[in-house]
Amino acid sequence: MHSSKIILYLVLFVFIACSERQDGTVEGTVVPPNAGARIAALQNGRTIMTAGAKVEDGKFRMVLPPGTYDISVTMASAPFPMTFPAIEVEPGKTTVIPRIEFAEHSGNAVLSGRISPSGTGTRVTLLHDGMELASANTDADGRYEFTGLSEGRYTLQASAADYARDVVEVNIAESARATQNIRLFYVSTVHGVDWNSGTIRVTGTGVPPPTANATARREMAKRAALADAQRNLLKIIEQIKTGPKESLKAFLGDNKYTQKVHGFVQGYRVTAERELSDGKVEIELELSLTGPDGLSRYIAE
Repeated sequence: MHSSKIILYLVLFVFIACSERQDGTVEGTVVPPNAGARIAALQNGRTIMTAGAKVEDGKFRMVLPPGTYDISVTMASAPFPMTFPAIEVEPGKTTVIPRIEFAEHSGNAVLSGRISPSGTGTRVTLLHDGMELASANTDADGRYEFTGLSEGRYTLQASAADYARDVVEVNIAESARATQNIRLFYVSTVHGVDWNSGTIRVTGTGVPPPTANATARREMAKRAALADAQRNLLKIIEQIKTGPKESLKAFLGDNKYTQKVHGFVQGYRVTAERELSDGKVEIELELSLTGPDGLSRYIAE
């Protein structure tokens, strides 16, 4: 009987030890260390575990079961939490969160707006001087709000599953209430579109007239190549979507689409120009779809 109990204890010990080895660890450092930061690991909006940062060095550590977590960091002096979404915890491994720095921002300004389309689970992140200040999910109507901001220039990032990530710069005056809306583009396979960089790239080819002299032939071929590249830009933009079943043209309407898009195309950048052996000229153009100078900003104005 005594031997049976010993064996049972050994089995339980091994089971517990093995179970503990299956957990993973999340570690990080909060600056300033003595500001009373609290860290929470959440899944589907439910708090799984909380921990405090050490006063002496700002370090924190949480042992968690394997899975995907949102790590939220709050500080009494900050008007909103900082969140690191989709942090993967793997068995027996340590995941290190990037250094978390809370800037001292105390003001009365407010930044709010709407991210379209709504209902996409959009993540909105606010940065200042390259440092993340806060992040939040939009509500069911696509709305967000950041309060307690001081005067300055901010960067607003928006990302949602199946949509292209977008970034916009916002100037906020002291004690002002600023509004910034963002229209996200739906990611679909379109030749010439790089969704990672948020750009369109096309090539146009121009054929010189046979009767002109050498100088005129090259100039006329160049103009023909430029016109061909612009047509190709318009063809690609016709394929851009604002939703799974909604094209940009349908979203804007025919008249507004023609006015907005044709005007925007004139802001192209020439990235390459080549003269081919047969006298033809190739020109490469680039346009931004997203970002501060992107088409998404242009149609939202």
